[in-house]
Amino acid sequence: MVKIKFCGLKRPEEVRWAEELKADFIGFNLYPKSPRCVSPAKLKKLAGEVKTARKVLVFVNSTLAEIVRAATESGADIIQLHGDETPRFCSRVMVKTGRPVIKAFRLANEKDLKPLEEYLDSADYFLLDARTKDLYGGTGRLFPWNLAVKAKILEKPIFLAGGLTAENVTAACRQIMPFAVDVSGGIEEKTGVKSREMMTLFAQKVRISGIL
Repeated sequence: MVKIKFCGLKRPEEVRWAEELKADFIGFNLYPKSPRCVSPAKLKKLAGEVKTARKVLVFVNSTLAEIVRAATESGADIIQLHGDETPRFCSRVMVKTGRPVIKAFRLANEKDLKPLEEYLDSADYFLLDARTKDLYGGTGRLFPWNLAVKAKILEKPIFLAGGLTAENVTAACRQIMPFAVDVSGGIEEKTGVKSREMMTLFAQKVRISGIL
């Protein structure tokens, strides 16, 4: 069964909805330029609402000290690095935090797959997102799914992101069979505000993909 990661949650009720829907991962965004960013104080409160899902902290080019502090204070389970972090930096995050690392890559064409090979020993998971100029994700855009299929040859668990919605996630799951699907904008009624109904429908569509 494909796992579900609801990302960019900002309100306590959104965390509770994700828990009710048995999300496997809940992501909190700590990138200051993102409309979904939460403050350290709010992060601690939101993290306290998580009971069963694994807590993922999302960083973009943060310092090692910032990552370690946030992981410790929130009780994070996984660190997601969504910027230009090097393999060496990813390895240092793994050692210093003691947490698994998800390294995100932005894809547009086949040549974008080459850098993934450099991170095989410094990340536990790969997250594949759409590549757009000067943006680090959260664009709501799809990328060619055949690239995700090709990335599976590296035998690293893949989180599939980029423009996923209840309308296309069943097809994505069946075509790619990723380890997990990652959604943020696709479950929002407006930027930064999650919809319980959209979250519910998304989860239903993912689970249907594993049955039919």
